[in-house]
Amino acid sequence: MIPTLRERSDRSQSGFGADLLEALAACAELINTGRSADGEGLREVADVQAFGDRYAFHGTAAGPKDVPRLRAHRARLDAIAVSCESGDGEAAIAMLNALLAETGAIPQIVAHDGRGPHIHVSRPAAPLADRIAAHLAMGLAELVVAGESERVRTCASPSCREVFVDASRNRSRRYCDSKTCGNRLHVAAYRARRAQAG
Repeated sequence: MIPTLRERSDRSQSGFGADLLEALAACAELINTGRSADGEGLREVADVQAFGDRYAFHGTAAGPKDVPRLRAHRARLDAIAVSCESGDGEAAIAMLNALLAETGAIPQIVAHDGRGPHIHVSRPAAPLADRIAAHLAMGLAELVVAGESERVRTCASPSCREVFVDASRNRSRRYCDSKTCGNRLHVAAYRARRAQAG
């Protein structure tokens, strides 16, 4: 399970704040629902609502229109992630600006539910799909502005297509999860070396 804002410290090793890390984790999770083996994540209103609830988008109920809308936003966020990974900052910026405008992003500072001041990127009355997309796009926008867009990566495992954000201090992370994808490749390489030696 991805840690929530309350479970994170104020600053990670990368120097990013908890709000940004949460937005980037949510962005990677959303993109990966489309990159999964079946490519059919977010099929029902309940899926959109569960995603919104997991990342504290309270006050807006998901409706039937949110399903195709969030899936369309997901595809656009994936295209932005690909541009970030390839170093095409101009394309990422153009797509981010378009998505932020389309979702009606209006940043505001709020405090609620025991959380201190933080930024909400959209109106509480906006459709849930737009609220989610605006928040995640803003997280990617902060990375681009900070000159850190290369931290958006696709897992280096040949059998995995998941996207992740490398928040390590030295930008050395190569796998979406070192315990699964990274370990699998290391074990396979070890077995290949042993087979060659034997």
